[in-house]
Amino acid sequence: MALSPETFLLVLSSIIFIGFVGNLLLNKKGIPQTLFLIAAGIATRAFAVLPTSTVNAMLPLLSQVTLAMVVFDIGMSMKVREVISEGRSAITRSSIYMLLSILVTAFLFTSILHWSLYQSLFLGSVIGGEISMIIVPYMGRRISQQGLVSNLSMESVYDSLVLIILFTVLLNGYNQNAPLDYSGLSLISSSFFQQLSIGLVGGVLLGFAWVRVTKAVGQSDYFYVATVGYVILAYVLIGDIGGSGVITVLAIGLVMKNLTDLPASLGLGVAMPAVSLNYISAFQTEISFFLRTFFLFFLGFSLPLGVLTSPQVYIESLAVVGVLVGTRVLSTEAVDWKKSAKDRRIIESMMAQGLTPALLATTLIADSVAGSSQILPIAALVIIVTNVISAGGARLFSSPSEGLDLGSLATMGPLVKELSGMVDGLDQNQLENWVEKVEGDAKEAAPADVRGRVSVPRPSRGGEKRVELKVSASAVPFIIEAIRKNKDSMPQGTRSYFEALEEVLAKELGSRNP
Repeated sequence: MALSPETFLLVLSSIIFIGFVGNLLLNKKGIPQTLFLIAAGIATRAFAVLPTSTVNAMLPLLSQVTLAMVVFDIGMSMKVREVISEGRSAITRSSIYMLLSILVTAFLFTSILHWSLYQSLFLGSVIGGEISMIIVPYMGRRISQQGLVSNLSMESVYDSLVLIILFTVLLNGYNQNAPLDYSGLSLISSSFFQQLSIGLVGGVLLGFAWVRVTKAVGQSDYFYVATVGYVILAYVLIGDIGGSGVITVLAIGLVMKNLTDLPASLGLGVAMPAVSLNYISAFQTEISFFLRTFFLFFLGFSLPLGVLTSPQVYIESLAVVGVLVGTRVLSTEAVDWKKSAKDRRIIESMMAQGLTPALLATTLIADSVAGSSQILPIAALVIIVTNVISAGGARLFSSPSEGLDLGSLATMGPLVKELSGMVDGLDQNQLENWVEKVEGDAKEAAPADVRGRVSVPRPSRGGEKRVELKVSASAVPFIIEAIRKNKDSMPQGTRSYFEALEEVLAKELGSRNP
């Protein structure tokens, strides 16, 4: 049956509105909107509010686009230098967590429930060790230690990437009917490395090419929209010639984000303008809102009511949650044993799952993979339970702290004096403009109940050349994030001012959480 344009638009607008309502109502309470979106999908299906055929028809149209945009966003989020210098604990912890959770889950479901090995590994790659960025902004206002929030954010980006690549490799092997024995694994490995090579080379070349284009016309209106089209086109074209579209768009994102870190001696001179990067990142945020809303809603919408009354599904889901909790604790204690007990409890409870498992589980449905109807409800229930665990852990193991008077601490004296001294010689109008830009970005990133407390330190009024450093603790992580987002676009003197301010804020938060 042909898809009616009117019905399509009705469904599309309804899902967008549901996502907006969830964000509006739940941000203030610190409840992940993941729970609301899945529940909304279940209720919509139960009361036949939207036509099932139309919602199902939208899935194939959006799944590949979403996969491309999610991986591109991961590439645009990864600063390789920061990963190498600061992300070792996050990557090590995440690697152990993913490996153990996938292997233990696959073993349990093949040996006890007699699932096929492919089906068990698909389940493991869908829910195995992902933590969602959805919970990180909420953690930002509950934890005043910026390093811990950054560490969890880095882990979230890394594990989403690994799980998507693993899932893609498994799906390719399944579609080739490759058995999971020595010969089959050889075939899968050979195919993967071929796709990896083509995708990586193609992605790097296309990434450099687009950066060149950006330097020429990157300031044009709606160029960031063209970038999205370019990424999706690269995903399709490289896939058509036998490469991995996933690796291609990842490489494009990494090239665009990290060219500024390449040594000048290489003579490349094609670093992506920071302003263009900021515009693209902002547009990605808007796209991500819709894609996340759709797939979490669809996950709930796809659950037949009969499945939700089956004890078997709950037993299987609780078994998976038990595996995730056990492996999360084990990986954290093994890697982060030097951290305080409170920090370890926070890290252990941060296991909320979100868009990645929802996307991968629904991709199995879209591709009609055998056993996907059994994986989908387990993934939905695991997402729900892990979000509850993370929200509960945030409340139990951390508490907001307000009213930091950063200027009152003797240990900050030299830095504060240096910061105030830098005000002389700066263009005051230019400085004030950048203060407003950073403050606006921080408010946009902060949850609704924190936005009113976001105030970026600025030179005092009345002609005094000093900086008033009174900042709400819950707002500091978002101010630091906004400074890091914008500083590459600032003039050198203004950038130095904000880098010094960032150092003051980061050091003060660190001193409060030894």
